[in-house]
Amino acid sequence: MLQAHPSVLADLVERYESLHAKTDSAAVGPALRRQLDDVTYTLCVITGTRSLEQALAAARRRARKVRDVRAQASTAVPSSSTKASSSHSLTTPTTAIAG
Repeated sequence: MLQAHPSVLADLVERYESLHAKTDSAAVGPALRRQLDDVTYTLCVITGTRSLEQALAAARRRARKVRDVRAQASTAVPSSSTKASSSHSLTTPTTAIAG
């Protein structure tokens, strides 16, 4: 399954939260309602979910998982056993072409 890049998910969640905050503090006009509906729909499609709550949870979970993996990778110290050996040689197979 294809998955959206974590930064795309984070941007969508941020956009949703920003638009949602505007609906709490001001009269909701048709343009604002349409933008909120669009970002909600996009979140659902991009996360493969059917409700806003599921979409937000999935987006946040995926973004957090990638952040955690990156944090672990940046603090990991490579061991000597993971170094690549230079004793391997590459060979190219040859084939005879009948003509």
